[in-house]
Amino acid sequence: MTMPGLPPYYTRLDPFRPLFASGTPILTFHKLGPRPPRVKRKGLYLPETLFERQLAELRRDGYLPGTLDAMPPASAFGPPTIVLTFDDGCVNTLQHGLLPMERHGFRAIQFLVAGLIGASNAWDEADGEAREPLMDADQIREWLDAGHAIGSHSMSHPDLTQLAPVLAREEIASSKKRLEDLFAVPVDHFCYPYGAWSPAVRDLVEEAGYRTACTTEFGVNTPRTPALALLRITARYRSTSLKSLFRRTHRPV
Repeated sequence: MTMPGLPPYYTRLDPFRPLFASGTPILTFHKLGPRPPRVKRKGLYLPETLFERQLAELRRDGYLPGTLDAMPPASAFGPPTIVLTFDDGCVNTLQHGLLPMERHGFRAIQFLVAGLIGASNAWDEADGEAREPLMDADQIREWLDAGHAIGSHSMSHPDLTQLAPVLAREEIASSKKRLEDLFAVPVDHFCYPYGAWSPAVRDLVEEAGYRTACTTEFGVNTPRTPALALLRITARYRSTSLKSLFRRTHRPV
C-alpha cells in the first residue's frame, strides 16, 4: 500500500519531505550497481551514482544516520534521522555501497539469509530471476568492520506465513543463532522475507528474542509503530516499466 500523491517507491527526496517530517523513515535497498542480463525486477538495481545522489540529498537536508536500535522512535520530534536497510546480503551492495556511505557518513543494516551465506539468491532463481551472489563470511566481516550492522532474513528466505509453526520457528530462531555464532555480534533485528508476516509469525520472532522486525508495509515510524512491524519504503530505480510492474506485483519482493 502507498499513500495518495506519493510515488510507490523512493527515488528522490522532494515528494517525500512531508511524509518524512511526520516520523522516522526506513529505506529498503536490495541491489546496487550494474544489472546482469535477464533481470526481471530491473528497478531493484540502483546504479551507484543514483545511490550516492540519494545519500548526498539526504545529507544536504540534514538527515542523520539512524539505527534500528532506536526504533520505533521514543518521540516524533528531534533531529531528523533515517535508517538504511539492505535485504538479502548481495555482494554488489558491499562492492557499490561502502564508499558512498562512507563519503556521506551513513551506516546501514544488512539482513542476511543465514543458510545461504556465500551462495546465491536461490529463492529468486527458482522464480526465474537472474542469479546474484550473496556475501560470504569474509565479506560480511568486511561489512561489519566498516561500521555497519547485520540482521536476520531467515535461514532460506521462505514465506513464513506458509510454513508449519515448527518450521517457521526454525527459520527464525536458527538464523539468529547462526549469525551470532559466526560473527560474534548481537543479532537483534529481523526482516520478514517477502514482507510476509502474521500475528503468529510475529510471536515467533518475539519468542526468538529479536527486538525489532521490518515489514515491507509503506510508511514512516512513530512512537505508536509496533517494534515487530516496522514500516519501510523501498528505494529503487524508476524504470519506464515501473507502473506496470507495480500493478502486476501481488506481494513485495
